[in-house]
Amino acid sequence: MKMKTKTGIETEVFGVSYERFALAKRIEKLCRTLNIRTVAELPAHGAKAAPSLYSLGFGLQGKEVTLVNGAEEYKKEWERLGLGNTVRFVRQEDILHTDFREGSFDFVWNFAFIPTARDPDALIEEMKRISRRYVAVFSVNAGNVGCPIHSALHKINKIPWTHGDRRYNRRAFLAERLRAHGLSVVEKGFIDCPLWPDSPGFRDMRLHKHNITFESAEWRVPYAEMLREKKFPAWMKLMYAWESIPMPPFIKTLYAHIFYAVAEK
Repeated sequence: MKMKTKTGIETEVFGVSYERFALAKRIEKLCRTLNIRTVAELPAHGAKAAPSLYSLGFGLQGKEVTLVNGAEEYKKEWERLGLGNTVRFVRQEDILHTDFREGSFDFVWNFAFIPTARDPDALIEEMKRISRRYVAVFSVNAGNVGCPIHSALHKINKIPWTHGDRRYNRRAFLAERLRAHGLSVVEKGFIDCPLWPDSPGFRDMRLHKHNITFESAEWRVPYAEMLREKKFPAWMKLMYAWESIPMPPFIKTLYAHIFYAVAEK
C-alpha cells in the first residue's frame, strides 16, 4: 500500500492524551461486563488525532483487534507496547460492503467517525451484519459548551463545516438510529469529561489554514509513551476521579466531550 505524503508533524495535545486515557478505562469496563474476545474498528479512523490507536484499550485487555482501513505506520505504537500480535490491519474497498463474513466479530465499533460517514445508516447496518453481538458508536457530544464556539469559529473564519452530520452528535438521535436497525441499546454514557470545554476549535482553525488534515499529519502520541512507562500524571488521575462521580445526564452533557452507545443484536 502506498503511504500518503505527510504534511507536517503534530503532537497530540494534553486533552487528547486524557481522552485516550479515559477511553481505555471505559474499554476496560466494557471488557469486564461484556464477553468480548474479538473486536473490529470500522473504520480505524483518525477523526480527532492519530488514527489506528483508539482500540489500544482492547489490546491492553488481550482482545483480538482488527483495524479496518487504518494507517499501518501506527502499528509501530502497538509493537512498542508489546501488542503487535493482538492487532491486524485490513483494507476494504468499501466499508459499507466489506468482505467479512456475517457475525465475524463479538464487538464492532468506531470512534468520532459516524457523522462524517457518507451513509451512516448503511455503515450501522454493515457493522450489525459483521457483528456477532455488539455494535458501538462513540461520537463527539454536541451538548458540550465548546461545540457552539467551534461552530462559530468556522463561520467567523468562513471555513465550511467539515465535521459531518451534526445530528449524530446528539445522544437521542444516535440511539434512535441504532434502534431503527433492530438493535437494542444496552449501555450508554459519557467519557472524556474533564473540566475544560471540548475543542472550541482553535487548533482546528490552525490545521485548516495550513491545509493539514488528521490523516496527512504525522502524529506524536504522548499517551503511548505514558503507557510504555506506566506513568500517568497526577492531574490525569484526578480528572478521571472527577469524571467517575455519578451525575445526572443533563449535567454531564454540558462538559462531556464524548458520548457512546453500545447496542446488541
